[in-house]
Amino acid sequence: ERINKALEDDNIYTDVTKLQEVGKAVRQMVMDQPLPPSFESDLKEQWQRVSEGNDSFKVAVRSSATAEDLPDASFAGQQETF
Repeated sequence: ERINKALEDDNIYTDVTKLQEVGKAVRQMVMDQPLPPSFESDLKEQWQRVSEGNDSFKVAVRSSATAEDLPDASFAGQQETF
């Protein structure tokens, strides 16, 4: 609801500065939301499993939408992942 409210401002379609401000606010709304406790617990458990306790273990993560890579267009890398 808060995100939809922020996106109601029609100025974001014509004012790049306003778009950046609203985008920053929406990203912060997402980042401020805690993970559900059961998900966080499962995530930590699986991280321990794959990392085998190695604190310097690294992974790369890439998200993809279903229409992100079309035969005549690619939007990969244009979206942020949280």
